[in-house]
Amino acid sequence: MINLSTIYNNHTINCIALKIGKDFNISIYGGDIPHIGAVALGIPVVLPHNINKVTSTASLLTVPGHKEDNIALNSAKLLSKKLNTTVTVCCGIHIKNITPLDITNLTITVDELINDLIYKLCN
Repeated sequence: MINLSTIYNNHTINCIALKIGKDFNISIYGGDIPHIGAVALGIPVVLPHNINKVTSTASLLTVPGHKEDNIALNSAKLLSKKLNTTVTVCCGIHIKNITPLDITNLTITVDELINDLIYKLCN
C-alpha cells in the first residue's frame, strides 16, 4: 500500500493505492468532509492495428450533485494506461465554498499527486 498526501489551500488531500493482485484500487479524498463522490474503473486497451500501443478506457459512477467525476475518470484512464492494468479510482473531496477556479486548481493538484503515485509505482 502506498500513502501520499498534499496540501491544497490548507486542506489535506490524500491518495492511497492498494495493490490487488496485478490491479490497483486508488482512493483520493480529503478537504473538509472526505466522502465518496465518484468512482471510475479504468482498463488498458491494446489497439488492434498497433499491438505495441496501449491506451485506456474508463467507466464512471457519480453521486448526484458531486463534482469529482473528472478527477476520478481522468485518473483512472491515466493510471490504467501507464500501469497497463485495471484500476479503480474512488474520489471524494469536499471543500466548503469552493469556487470554479478552486476546482480547476484542485484538479491540477490532484493530477500532480497522481503523477507522483505513477512514479512511485513504476520505480
